[in-house]
Amino acid sequence: MEYLRARFLQELNDEGDIDVRGLRWTRQEILETMDPTAFSDLFSEWVGQEKILAKERVRAFLEENGCLERFKKLSKLLLSGSVVPFVGAGMSIPSECKPWGEFLLSLLPDAPLIKNQVQDLLAKNLYEEAAQLVFDEVKEDIFTEEIHNRLGSRQKEAKGPVLLLPYIFNREVLTTNFDYVLSDAYRKAENPFVEEFSGTFLNEAPVRLGTAPHCLLRIHGNADSPNGRVLTKKEYENAYNDSSTIREILKVIIGQKSLLFMGCSLWTDRTYTSLCEIKASSVVDPPRHYAFLPKPDEVDRNSRRIFLSHANIHPIYYPPADPSGSLEDMFIVLMEGGIDD
Repeated sequence: MEYLRARFLQELNDEGDIDVRGLRWTRQEILETMDPTAFSDLFSEWVGQEKILAKERVRAFLEENGCLERFKKLSKLLLSGSVVPFVGAGMSIPSECKPWGEFLLSLLPDAPLIKNQVQDLLAKNLYEEAAQLVFDEVKEDIFTEEIHNRLGSRQKEAKGPVLLLPYIFNREVLTTNFDYVLSDAYRKAENPFVEEFSGTFLNEAPVRLGTAPHCLLRIHGNADSPNGRVLTKKEYENAYNDSSTIREILKVIIGQKSLLFMGCSLWTDRTYTSLCEIKASSVVDPPRHYAFLPKPDEVDRNSRRIFLSHANIHPIYYPPADPSGSLEDMFIVLMEGGIDD
């Protein structure tokens, strides 16, 4: 697997180059050239050790956070094919994509007079309103061009734990991201999506998933086209009305499967609200959903749990100091079938 190989090579080469009378070689170059069998054996041994250490670390922080049994339940659902990943913007940050707040502020070099207003809205978690203010100020053509330039299909290379997702999820994937990090991650794993649905083409997704389930559903659109984009307040209102395609897709998918949120903040946003409404209107108990989230402060933990439960989401907390490392460990454990009893 290329992701683990890259980590192995980094650790190997971090021990320093070999210098012979002014000529320098990396340790990888020397070992692969002189003894490729030994190189392969060392890599296999390193991967095995990393899997053991990942399980130990995950068990430790899940036990500490009271989430171990929840993670085990998620692992069993995953093995049965009953989990759909829901990938948010946080998973693209290691690939050098800005969080949405920073991204909106970065669009204002030609409109600095509204910067303080946008910052105030972001501080109150009013992202739709902040995006609408930026859109109204810079106008549609500029807004669309900036999104295309910064997040379009040729702009970002997948990096970080997102590269492990293709080895865990081989069917439908949901995302609210405009960027193409997921597409790149699945291509690198030689497991490209059969189809990517966004905009008006989302209407076709439920039928097409029956015969070709390995698809990416871009429920908020993509950076290369404004068609179906969901970012400003007006766009959210249009996309999440009572008869919206997004609501219907969520109903179809969560009627039978659990969602696993990753890279999502899961505060009061439209996805959360839709799940609350779907749960409230359901005549039978719907599947539980799960979310990988940084552990909140102790004083906020109970209220956070209750808030999420209204949308039938149950958190699996990881240490907030190292989100990428913790997610990587949990993904490796899921790849290995879960944590042993």
